[in-house]
Amino acid sequence: MPENNTQLFPMTRGIVQVIATESVVFIEMLGQAARNTAEMMACLLRFQFNLRHYLKQAAFVGFDTLGIALIMTTFTGMVIALQVAKEMVRQGAGDYVGALVAVSLVRELGPIMTTFAVTAMACSAYAAELSTMNITSQTDALKTLHVSPIRYLLMPRVLAGITMLPLISIVTIVSGLLGGLLISYLMADIGISQFMDSVQSQIALRDIVILLVKTMISGFVIFVISTTIGLASKGGAKDVGNATTRAVVWSFTLTALLDYLFTYLLYGLY
Repeated sequence: MPENNTQLFPMTRGIVQVIATESVVFIEMLGQAARNTAEMMACLLRFQFNLRHYLKQAAFVGFDTLGIALIMTTFTGMVIALQVAKEMVRQGAGDYVGALVAVSLVRELGPIMTTFAVTAMACSAYAAELSTMNITSQTDALKTLHVSPIRYLLMPRVLAGITMLPLISIVTIVSGLLGGLLISYLMADIGISQFMDSVQSQIALRDIVILLVKTMISGFVIFVISTTIGLASKGGAKDVGNATTRAVVWSFTLTALLDYLFTYLLYGLY
């Protein structure tokens, strides 16, 4: 037996310590995010809202992230069609190819892939930007001028995420359907009318409403978390990288958890 028990399982202890530390930081960050949300709501109720700042952030979230979101979702639709179109036609189920692609994109893959793309582009940028501003005392300068960093910095970014993510999701899902249609036509000789009739037979207004609600809530969560992490950063250049990494990882994790929760409540119990 070793004389010093502290040498037993060092890797396991290190993993447990990292998990414990990150859990504490995560809980603290959720509390800070809740306080920031309460302050943003108070500002909205007092009509303390800068439209110009919102439009600037909405343009960044809506247009600058659209390209990568389109690429991811379009190829997702193409891959789904590539995997199933030929086999379903061979089995006499060609009329259901469009429905399968549409259900996969509208209910699950479209919103989650779009959210991942926006997280990678916008949330990481916001976390890095706000952490840099906080470390270089720019947020302290705002407070000296009696300007709330929550109202001036966080609120336009969070509102941009809430409003633009559903719109981006609609555009990317349409693009994914077109990609699936193209592959179905080229690889399995499925006609355009056959594909679109199949889509219309399975996608109802309820699915679109759920899509919009899901992406709005996801947008709120990931943008509140990433901006809160940015404003809470302290230290030096290394902490900017840590804040950016933490914002992306936590946003991805929360997106996956929320997606499962919504799917279970809205479809699993239906």
